[in-house]
Amino acid sequence: MILSKFEVKFYQQLEEFFQGHDFNLHLDNKQFRKATQNGFQNVIFSISETQKEFWIEVNFGIRYEFIEQLAQQFLNNTRGNRSSANTLVISFGKFQNLKYFRFKVTDEDELYKILEEIKSFFNHRGFRFLEEAAGLEKIDDLLNDMPTKPCRYLYNQIHRCFKGVIAAKLTDNHSFTTITNIYRHFLLKNGSDEELLNYERLVSFLHFYSPN
Repeated sequence: MILSKFEVKFYQQLEEFFQGHDFNLHLDNKQFRKATQNGFQNVIFSISETQKEFWIEVNFGIRYEFIEQLAQQFLNNTRGNRSSANTLVISFGKFQNLKYFRFKVTDEDELYKILEEIKSFFNHRGFRFLEEAAGLEKIDDLLNDMPTKPCRYLYNQIHRCFKGVIAAKLTDNHSFTTITNIYRHFLLKNGSDEELLNYERLVSFLHFYSPN
């Protein structure tokens, strides 16, 4: 993997801050990651260059290992992506209800201000959200609180259906059957035949699975 000089500098200037919160730099995945009891929390950066401008997109989220170990058996992700897949992920902009938001960097002063804004956001809101979202009950709430509407904490709504029913089962959600049917209807309209078949297989497995 080849990083631009800008990317190297960007990560170097954030590394001390994130390490102070137990996040280690994973350059291959372009993210800072903190190991947790049940998976990890991560902050992901996507940097692109256009002429003399750099654009930075920030996403952050969590991985709940058991949910992913189970879900990935029924999803069509490539094997290389399964071990790093997020259970929840949201962009810096969407979290703050800012549409299509990215940071634009044109000079050193701008970069410094953006770095400070990123640090301030995580100090005041981001890290707290990641800690809360790492819990199973919170994952169930964020995925399944409004099952008939798109979930803002996952980009792929097909994957939301799979991960949502698993979370509902693991928390013994009293609306498990209703949630299952809502996601089935969504997949009938929006999923492929293979995705629907895999979903039915997952649901059949969950009916006989006991988390205790």
